[in-house]
Amino acid sequence: MVGIGAAGDESYPLRPFAPVWAAARDAGLHLVHHAGEDQGPESIRAAIAVGGTERLGHGIRVLEDDDLATEVRERGIPIEVCPSSNVALGLVGSFAAHPLPELRAAGLIVTINTDIPAIVGTALAEEYRRVREAFGYDDRVVAGFARAAVSASFAPGPTKRRLHEQIDTWLGEHPPGVRS
Repeated sequence: MVGIGAAGDESYPLRPFAPVWAAARDAGLHLVHHAGEDQGPESIRAAIAVGGTERLGHGIRVLEDDDLATEVRERGIPIEVCPSSNVALGLVGSFAAHPLPELRAAGLIVTINTDIPAIVGTALAEEYRRVREAFGYDDRVVAGFARAAVSASFAPGPTKRRLHEQIDTWLGEHPPGVRS
C-alpha cells in the first residue's frame, strides 16, 4: 500500500478519522483527500490541517479564498483536476467554464486526471485532448501538466526521472505550433 485518503461525500468531516490519518502518516503512507469539489474552501482547509493531505483530489474551489490559494501554492500541494467529472456532476456548468485556466494563472500545481469512469467514461488521453481543445493549450502546457503529475506522484525517484525524460522526448518531437 502506498497511501490512503478520504473520497466521496466531502461534507462528511475528516476530524473523526484524525487518528487514522496520523497512524497512516506514521506508517509511511501518503495521504490524498478529495476536497474543494462540491464543498468549499473549508473542506480544503480540513484536508490540510486535519487530514495532512499531500495532494488535493479536485480542489477546484480553492480560488474562493485568496489566503487558502496562497497557502496551497506556497506548500506546493498539487491539485488533481478532473474537468469532465466536474462537468458531469454539474459542479461546473460547462467544460469551457471550468476554472482550470484560473488555477494555472494562480500559480497552483495542477494535474489533469479522470474520475468516476462509470459515469464519465473518459480515459486520460481523452481528458488531455478535451483540455487542450477547450483552452487552446499548446504542447508545452500539456507537457507541463504531465510533468506536474509525475512530480506529484509517489513513484520512486528513478521512475520519475525516466518519465520526465520521456515527456521531454515527446515535447522535442512536437515543435512549437505543431499539434499532435
